[in-house]
This record gives sequence, structure tokens and C-alpha cells, in this order.
Amino acid sequence: MPATPSAIAAAHRARTIAAIARNRAENSAPVPNAEDRTALLDIATLLDTAAHSLETEEPGTWDGIVITNTIDWDASHALRTADEIAAAHPAIGFPPRFSQYVTAPVFGNEVDLPPSLLPGGPVLIAKEGDLFARLLALHGHYLAAPNGPEDQESIKAALEAAFTLHWKHALLAQSIAADTEHRSNRPAVPAAVEIPTPGTPMALRRAHDAYGPTVTYGLNDRRLPCHVSDQGVTHPAVRMVSHLGATIATCDDDSHRNAAAVAARELYDSLN
Repeated sequence: MPATPSAIAAAHRARTIAAIARNRAENSAPVPNAEDRTALLDIATLLDTAAHSLETEEPGTWDGIVITNTIDWDASHALRTADEIAAAHPAIGFPPRFSQYVTAPVFGNEVDLPPSLLPGGPVLIAKEGDLFARLLALHGHYLAAPNGPEDQESIKAALEAAFTLHWKHALLAQSIAADTEHRSNRPAVPAAVEIPTPGTPMALRRAHDAYGPTVTYGLNDRRLPCHVSDQGVTHPAVRMVSHLGATIATCDDDSHRNAAAVAARELYDSLN
């Protein structure tokens, strides 16, 4: 008895992800660690094993009815092992339960998002939120798509897009970790000293010389962009705290005020 259409669809997904793993392993620029590249190749081999088993294992029957919602032991074991390798090597950009992409045609299961990085600050929160939103959109289309042979190209494209987003999420994790380490090594910033609003850069420089690196002062006729949800529209800025950023008065939502603060702080830091 030939493999069921759902098993054939799952095998196609497994081979597609195997190709993604091999392509990533061959490029040392994004994955410079030899151990991680080996992990990708091991995952690819396990996915090929799962695909072969899905394509060749004869489906079971119950009272003459073909059972379509099961995966044989060899394929299941290979997928479970591949998941374990991915979870142990987060830098490769594969989510820890990526085999859900393979099993969806058989089980009809959802595909989980990767665990949140719990980033601090509105800019990083927005970046992760955008990645998650795009993944969810792909998942919805991808899981709803038929599983016939004519759909293999669209499924392949959806998988490649999804794993590109997972890769970006892994890079975001590395960026957050590096930034956290950098911040932990910074000297403590003293409390802000209130000063009159400086009229010139030289006056601000003299205030820093007199009071230290952190001063605070009111702002007049200054505007800052908010990057949360209004495409960089600027808002009046009312107070500056060096190293911390500025506050803006016209956004009622804390996330908007924080986004402007991040924009001001990044500018301040870039000017040393």
C-alpha cells in the first residue's frame, strides 16, 4: 500500500528543511562555529531519514480503513532527535520544536512560535513583535494550504520564508545578549543633576564638566520621532536626561514615550 498523501506532504517538508539546514551549514559567514555547522548537517541527515521513512513505510489500517494521522517510529524518532539538536544549538536559527512544520500535514498541529526573548525597551519589543506577526501570518497560510503535489512549490517558499524569520530571531537574540553584556560592564551612572536648559553645546559641555555625565534639563521647541506605531511622526519633547533619553508629552501611551526616549538615548550615545 503506498504512503498516504499526508505522509508524502510531510516528507516533502522534511526534505525542504533539510536543504535549508545544508545551505546554512555551507555558509560560514552566518554560522561561523564549526560545532553549529555540524549540528545543521546532523539535522539534515535526520530529516532525510524521516522523509524516507514517511515515503516508504506502509500505513496501518483499522477495520479496513487506512490510518492517516500517525507517523511511524523511525520518522518520529528522527524528528524528535532533530528537535533536540536544534534546542541545544540556538545559534543555528532553528526553533526548538521545528519538527511541528513537518508533522502538520499528518496531525493538523499548530506550529509554535519560538520562546520570546523578553527584550527590554520598546524598540526591541517591536522588532520581536514584528517577527512573530510575520511568522504567524505564514503559519496561518501555510497550515491552511492543501497538501497536494501541485502545492509543493508554495509550501517550499513558505518554509524558506519562515526559517529566514527564525534566523532573524536568532540574530536578535545574539544582539540582545551582546547588548546586555555590554551594559553590565558599564560603570554605574550617577543620579541626574537638574540644570537650566543649556543654550549652546558649549554650555552643556560646561555643565557636564561641573556635574558629571548625567544631567537633566527641560527642552524647548524640540521634537522626537516615535517608532512604535505612527511611522516616525515626531512629538514635542519636554525633558532630556543624558544617558537615559528624553520624555515627550503628547503621547499618552507609555510605550510611545519610551520609544522617543530610546531614540534620544541612541543619538546621545552615538555622539559620546
